[in-house]
Amino acid sequence: MTLSARLAAVVDALPLHPGMRVLEIGGAPGAAAREVARRIGEGHVHVVDRSAAGVRLVERTCAREIEAGLLSVRCVDVDDLDLGGQQPFDLAFACRVGVLDGRHPGVVARRRVAAVLTPGGRLFVDGGDPLREVDLRAAG
Repeated sequence: MTLSARLAAVVDALPLHPGMRVLEIGGAPGAAAREVARRIGEGHVHVVDRSAAGVRLVERTCAREIEAGLLSVRCVDVDDLDLGGQQPFDLAFACRVGVLDGRHPGVVARRRVAAVLTPGGRLFVDGGDPLREVDLRAAG
């Protein structure tokens, strides 16, 4: 699976470094998550998607990364997001997730994301050039 130009720009804009723990919200079909996993090496990417079909797609397209322990996936709506046994994340990102990008503002969703990030963890959403950072300080 190749990365579209749009997703390549998103991944290029993320402040990634080796060993990070990254959360992708609404990550089906898994193309961005695979590329993030490649760039962070021994870190970990956790994909959440509210669609069971989307989760199955990520499981298929990212099977190698999942087997290697570099990537995991879970079916959960962002409004119900918790760590689910994971360690906190250094960074989260979402593309075309309305409750995070402002199309359908969701205070609960932002609080849930803030709760699963490390202190100083950051959330990025599409809609900037190509990303913009969401200020989560008001979400607490």
